Amino acid sequence: MIGKKIFSLLTAAALACEGIGGISAQAEESCTSAHDIVAGMTLEQKIAQMIMIQCRYWSDTNRYEDIEDLTSLNQPFADLLERYSLGGVILYAENVKGTEQTARLTSELQTAAAKNEYRIPLFIAADQEGGRIIRLGTGTDTCGNMALGATFDANCAYENADIIGSELAAVGINVDFAPDMDVNNNPNNPIINIRSFSSEPAIVSEMGKAYISGLKNNNIIGSAKHFPGHGDTDVDSHTGLPLIDKSYEQLKECELVPFKAAAEAGVDMIMTTHIQFPQIETGTYTSISTGEQVYLPATLSKTILTDLLRGDMGYNGVIITDGMIMDALAKNYDIYDTAELAINAGADMLLVPLDTYSQETISDLETYIDVIEEKVGAGKIGEDRINESAERIVDLKLKRGLFDHDYENEDVEAKVLNALATVGSYDHHERELAVTNKAITLVKNESNVLPLALGEDEKALFFYANNNADNSFGFAFDRLRSSGVIPEGAVADTYFYPEKPASDYAEAVENAKAVIIASDSWGEINYDPDEEHGNGKEAKFIDEMTKLAHEKGKPVIVISLMYPYDAGRFTDADAFLVAYGRNMMSEVPTSYTGNVKSYGPNLISAILTVFGGNEPTGRLPVDVYEIDSQYRYTDKVLYPVGFGLTYEKKNESEPEKTAQNVINDIYPVSVYDTVSGGAGRVAVIRGNAGGSSAAASAGSDSSAAPTPAAAPAPTAQTSTETNPNTGRTGVLALSALALAAAAVFAKKKTEDNDN
Repeated sequence: MIGKKIFSLLTAAALACEGIGGISAQAEESCTSAHDIVAGMTLEQKIAQMIMIQCRYWSDTNRYEDIEDLTSLNQPFADLLERYSLGGVILYAENVKGTEQTARLTSELQTAAAKNEYRIPLFIAADQEGGRIIRLGTGTDTCGNMALGATFDANCAYENADIIGSELAAVGINVDFAPDMDVNNNPNNPIINIRSFSSEPAIVSEMGKAYISGLKNNNIIGSAKHFPGHGDTDVDSHTGLPLIDKSYEQLKECELVPFKAAAEAGVDMIMTTHIQFPQIETGTYTSISTGEQVYLPATLSKTILTDLLRGDMGYNGVIITDGMIMDALAKNYDIYDTAELAINAGADMLLVPLDTYSQETISDLETYIDVIEEKVGAGKIGEDRINESAERIVDLKLKRGLFDHDYENEDVEAKVLNALATVGSYDHHERELAVTNKAITLVKNESNVLPLALGEDEKALFFYANNNADNSFGFAFDRLRSSGVIPEGAVADTYFYPEKPASDYAEAVENAKAVIIASDSWGEINYDPDEEHGNGKEAKFIDEMTKLAHEKGKPVIVISLMYPYDAGRFTDADAFLVAYGRNMMSEVPTSYTGNVKSYGPNLISAILTVFGGNEPTGRLPVDVYEIDSQYRYTDKVLYPVGFGLTYEKKNESEPEKTAQNVINDIYPVSVYDTVSGGAGRVAVIRGNAGGSSAAASAGSDSSAAPTPAAAPAPTAQTSTETNPNTGRTGVLALSALALAAAAVFAKKKTEDNDN
């Protein structure tokens, strides 16, 4: 960590107390705890500690249409931070344009906060999940959660989080709103999906715990989200108010399992979700938009936050809301009512309770704090509730060393040099590629089309629908050439396919050895080729190009860049790979000096895999469903969790098995106990093949997790795998199946998913 550590914990707390009004030497010695610090604060400042604002952009005219991105601290925000002891600031892509710029911005923010009389450092947060959700414009994207789930190796989750954590720390960001610990059990989920590790709670739990550990290795505060679960929705809470009609018992069997694991792993924060759970929270509110009665979402529910999370699950860390200006709340609830409800529900921090982008909106924030203070005075919010949250926030800042820095005298130039050497470094990009290579999942390979061997002067065609995919393809193709996997004379032509119909490429297909298509669809919304608004134009092209290529005797390889469920849509392809990520290269890097624009590794790894530069060892972390004639998901599982092929030749001596049976033979299967009495956990472990059954006690009064039955060390063993629905065979590699620590694999559903 950069900066002169001139404050001991005692000195830091003493300075905070001194700012409260001066203390004697004896009092200074005793003022070392969050309780003591908060006890000397005014009610107004304690409330301010509970608020995390955004300074995403600024408008001098007070008009939203005139906003500009804010990349350095301006005077109005500096004055706000000096006036109030605000709990934190969240940064977005608009704030984070470059490594040096970001490092300087965080120093400016902390310096302004240090001028407040209480001198309490800021939480500076970002949503740097990796994969689809990233903020560091020059950072290392990493492959994303579902790709990590596909490795079935929690060490990969640790590795990704370690990279992310080191880069956040280098630029001065101390809170990562990650990992996403939602169980993606709804393939139509528009906002979570590949942000989730898996549809299986045990995989999400193990990956999430490893991710939290990787962040902690860099002293970064992690925040498990979105409690109690956002995976089983088909509505985005940014734009609507979702509802999950599940009982508490159902949630305990699935959605709550990863959050319990995160709590037991010591996650510092848990973020709430703005979703209605009417079987758990029956309280209602009259929507300010429609006048209809809507249920209180989790963020505003005392039953969910206090009774369930604090009580039943025993969580004692900081509870932070998701953004309060998201439409789920903003379109249905009055902002002052949501403040009262969220605080009384048990939320410690209110994330972006209103937008702040002008002097006028800063005044609105000041009014917001005043209104909360008035509600406390009127007895609508208990002051003990405010004290509890403020102490929990300050205590976390003390524990994570935020008070150990003299921000006003920080060596910013040294911080910048370290950041430039760390963020987006060559080493980080190589590490992310190594992890991503393990995630690439081969689910179909008719006639052993892959790996695709290009000879001298042979050509492949690559079609893509998202910007800059040709840069990523070219980067991978050059690497294949330089490593000797393909000859110098091999050629690949790249085309942006929505521009023309497939028929326009007939001659190019005739002269090519194979056609590679990147699918960038977002599920059912993009599957119907006749969809009148154009959402199905990519699917239409893939269908037509596949037909054209087959007419000319050319194989078609489809790579899914977004949802793995595409494997059930494009079944006419000869080979199908899942990459789990769509971030591309806006520019091809020529050096790594801390200023390389961020890019995703997923397509790069997929292309390496297509041509034999990487062996596919990933397995599906979600079930892939068959698609009906109306292009909708059915209940029939086409490819189950754990399905994955390799390029190794079939071992004829091995009996044919389903993917799940192979996994069951090698690793224990976990059965979930309920998350009741604060003691829910993976509770029953079946012994491995040939061994005795080992059952752990499921006593609800124990908080210690049971020790799983010992799993054998991973080996290079392979076994023939057959998809029970299609009869297609391939080889399932088992070497990557080691889940760190618990070494458990999710209990596979044998019945159709009815959620």
